[in-house]
Amino acid sequence: MYLAAMMLAVAGYVPVTLGPWAEMSWSIVNTLGPVAVIVFAVARLPRSDRTAWHLLALGILANGAAVVPNTIVSEVLQSDAYPTVADAFYLLFYPAVLGSIGLMIRRWPPRLIRPAMLDAATITSGIGVLAWVYAIDPALQDGSYSLFGQLVRVAYPVGDLLLIFMALILVRSNSGAGTRRARWGTAPPWLATGLLCFLGGDLIWLLIGAHSVPGWVTRGVDVFYFAAFVILGYAARHATATDVQRLAAAPRPPGIPLMSMLLLALLMAPAVLLLQTSHDGFQHGAAIAAGSTIMSVLVVTRLTVLLRFVERQSDQVRELARRDELTGLPNRRAWGDELPRVLEHARQSGRPVSICMLDLDHFKAFNDTRGHQAGDRLLKEAAAAWTGQLRQSDLLARYGGEEFIILLPSTDIHAAGAVIERLRPVTPAAQTFSCGVAVWNTTETSDELIARADAALYEAKHAGRNRTVAASAQQPPAPLPASTDDAVLRG
Repeated sequence: MYLAAMMLAVAGYVPVTLGPWAEMSWSIVNTLGPVAVIVFAVARLPRSDRTAWHLLALGILANGAAVVPNTIVSEVLQSDAYPTVADAFYLLFYPAVLGSIGLMIRRWPPRLIRPAMLDAATITSGIGVLAWVYAIDPALQDGSYSLFGQLVRVAYPVGDLLLIFMALILVRSNSGAGTRRARWGTAPPWLATGLLCFLGGDLIWLLIGAHSVPGWVTRGVDVFYFAAFVILGYAARHATATDVQRLAAAPRPPGIPLMSMLLLALLMAPAVLLLQTSHDGFQHGAAIAAGSTIMSVLVVTRLTVLLRFVERQSDQVRELARRDELTGLPNRRAWGDELPRVLEHARQSGRPVSICMLDLDHFKAFNDTRGHQAGDRLLKEAAAAWTGQLRQSDLLARYGGEEFIILLPSTDIHAAGAVIERLRPVTPAAQTFSCGVAVWNTTETSDELIARADAALYEAKHAGRNRTVAASAQQPPAPLPASTDDAVLRG
């Protein structure tokens, strides 16, 4: 209802000519609608979260209310002086909105904000070169205005640059919030769209300059501002989801659109330089050099952040490749990497090393009767319970299925048996397990040691399960082809 009503109000503003006072009233209505929606929409938020949105409403109200002193100066006082009190209202929009967005983003995680700020600063620096050459410096050099008037004129493009910076932060930080649909279910993209719409109106006024234009053109440009206010008001609808989704979001590497924008920003300074030299005029060398330097530093900093991000991602991938997804224990690959290191250390120190192969008894029957979810829960709970009974130097890993393996440095066969007996009473769901224990004989390979422990495990299962069997000191014979009986025993 809000969107429909405001769209009708904004659309009806352009074609209807009712005079300056009626247009002033219409403008106030188009402003008060979004302000009221923001105030009422954020009333459901905690009191500490409302300040940012109230600042946003204040900025909209100030900018929209500027039409009142502007109309009074032009229609009642018949003055074309510059600046007027209306400019104070127009300019209040910038600190209010910038403060509002600043309060919002300061609560977002640094992993989203830091790269977003670097990207936004790089792009804004490129646009800043254009702003200096074609807006800021001409305003400072215009002798037809007083010094105060020049500063007021400069305040508008400077404020616009800061709005661009904030809008880009909102867009970039929202790239890690999930799917496209989920991202548009948060406030940042709506806030960014509203700010960009407002900047569109300012850009048109910059292009118009001091040229005289018909009234309908002026009202048409005002539509950009009113549409911006409507969108900013609609953003309040998504205020509750913003912080929650920001905290859960993970940053994403820059894609092609962002890299294209960064490239264009870097090319703006050289483009201005070429444009000026082609017209036999080179007046802004210092500004172009400063802009190029700032952007170069920002790009190198951004690349450093990106490389660190890639390194962290690689570390996470390597860690995931070495972890069992269900239990969180080291997987077979991680255990296989650790065993040779421990054996080599034992070779040098002369201390014993034991390994234990554990297999939960009748696990297939447990799954069939209680369901696979119960089976998964048993594996996780057993892993957690057994880990709590082991030393920090011991290593428990999931070897496959319901089979686990334990590496016990500096542990002989008797101490290993005692460790296994500590695990039995803490095994969840009154579940039992069979175990084979082997002590390294200082000459065999890792695979041979594991094979002896595995053979002892089979002996334990053949002997009736729920027991521990020590492996023979001799290397087991070559394994026979798998048979149905073997499969039954392993289950």
